This record gives sequence, structure tokens and C-alpha cells, in this order.
Amino acid sequence: MNDIRFALRQLRKSPGFTLVAVLTLALGIGANTAIFSVIHAVLLRPLPYPEAHRIMALHETNGTQEFSLAFPDYVDWRRDNTAFEHLALSRRDSRNLTLPGREPERIGVAFVTANFFKVIGLPAQHGRTFTEEEDRVGGPQLMVISDRLWQRIFNRDPNVLGSSITFFNQPVTVIGVMPPAMSSPQDADAWFPIMRRTNNP
Repeated sequence: MNDIRFALRQLRKSPGFTLVAVLTLALGIGANTAIFSVIHAVLLRPLPYPEAHRIMALHETNGTQEFSLAFPDYVDWRRDNTAFEHLALSRRDSRNLTLPGREPERIGVAFVTANFFKVIGLPAQHGRTFTEEEDRVGGPQLMVISDRLWQRIFNRDPNVLGSSITFFNQPVTVIGVMPPAMSSPQDADAWFPIMRRTNNP
């Protein structure tokens, strides 16, 4: 107790030092809190999906580096798989979204296998996701969008389903809107059948 009183007296005698010390502590605590919040959001917080503890991300590695799984390897893994209930493939990218009356906007997209949404365990909140028959070379030009994009660009217009949006300099039809749970920072804002990517990278 005497030590605390002595410290308080010393701080009162040096208001300039006291102010600097308090500001330094405040900045340090604020910076640590901000960094932890980012780490928690990106690395520590559980994925917002049903049975997220059962979802695993698989990569190829040479012992020192990890690589995204090549599509032909994914086909082999899926054919020979005996350990997992489902194997899906997702390839992240960014593309220009072009709408009439708006400047083109770069957004995060993902090219996914048709069973990707089944693995995630989240159905579309409006419309639907891709079928196996649609995920093929030469298949229809389809996309599913995030709730975040639906709100920000389309003002939650339900008529967005069936509308055409220009991607890859081609019209692509919106068939579904994913729920808000699939709008975390790690998620894309638009999903396309992965065979669309292999057909037109």
C-alpha cells in the first residue's frame, strides 16, 4: 500500500510524464486489442457453418510449402477417397463485376465444385446452388452471390434471381443468394462452378 501511495505522489509531481505514460499504455492496449480482434476473426473464431468442426482444408505440400490442389489431383482424390464423407474443391480469385450505370468493381470470387455448399452445410437463403449436371465444361453460365453483395449492390432486390450480371465479359445468371453466415471476411462474394474456371481461366 505504501508503494502505491509513493507511486501516486510521484505521478502527481510529474504531470507531463504521467500523461505520456497513460497515452503510451492506452495506445499499447488499443493496438493489442485490435491485433487480437483480427487474429480472432481470421484464425481463432470457429467457422460459422453447421458442424464446422468436421470441415478440414486439404493442401498439397513438398515438405516446405503448401500448394492449392490441382483439379486433376482433386478428381483422383475424390475417386480414391475412403476417409471423408465428401471432398469439395474451392479456388479463390478476384474478378471485375460489371453492372449498368456503375463502374466495374473488383470483388472476391470462388470457383467451387457443385458439392461445395453441401460440405459447408448451408443452403441458399434464396434460390439454389449448382447441380452436378451444371458443373461441367460448356455448362450454363451461373453464379451464386453472397448476402453481403446482395445487400450492397442490389439492395436486397428479390428479382436479382434470374438476372444477368457481366463477368468474364459474358452474361452470367444469378441463381441463388447465400445466407449472412457465409459473409465472413474469408468468404467470397460470388461463387461459380469450378468447371467454368477450367474452361475459361
